[in-house]
Amino acid sequence: MAPYRLGFRVCDRRHPFLWSLSGQPGGRWNLPGDPPRHYLASSPLVAWAEWLRHQEIHEPADLDGVAAALWAVLLPSDWGVEDLPLVNLPEAVVLADDAAAMEQRRAEINSLQRQGAQGLQAPTAALIQRQFHPCRRSGAGLEQEVVLEEPPLVFVLWCPPETLLGWPCVKEGRPWPQLLPLVRRLGDATRKP
Repeated sequence: MAPYRLGFRVCDRRHPFLWSLSGQPGGRWNLPGDPPRHYLASSPLVAWAEWLRHQEIHEPADLDGVAAALWAVLLPSDWGVEDLPLVNLPEAVVLADDAAAMEQRRAEINSLQRQGAQGLQAPTAALIQRQFHPCRRSGAGLEQEVVLEEPPLVFVLWCPPETLLGWPCVKEGRPWPQLLPLVRRLGDATRKP
């Protein structure tokens, strides 16, 4: 692991960037009523894709009036691989939307918690091409699009929220419409590019 690592989160700008109280709605790795889970992404692109999927935004017109906050969250520098391990489940279980897969994901969390982990890393369910992680490189006065070697991930954390520090990178923003066709929709576990 790097000496420090950032996670990114898009959320309603009117609320804190992490859950600390009960009432969190259900998600891929938690059911309503579970203790709070903190969902972060390995890049802003993944964070926006996760948010689009969760909000069920499909069309560019649906982005009109959107003003969400993008946060950068500092993961503790003393966390090692044992604190934030890569999930040990088949990709089909990570991506599926059915109750049986949810039970397997919750069992994985329970196992990791017993081992003392603070969270887990998993492939994102929000991108159709989960090995495609575009970014840009600048040099000699030009920008070019490149693809990161690392796959796009989500970090699911159950540590106390006060463990994590964050910065609002964008207080009122929206994703670019070109991201919409890259988002894998809820209930669409088998869709391929």
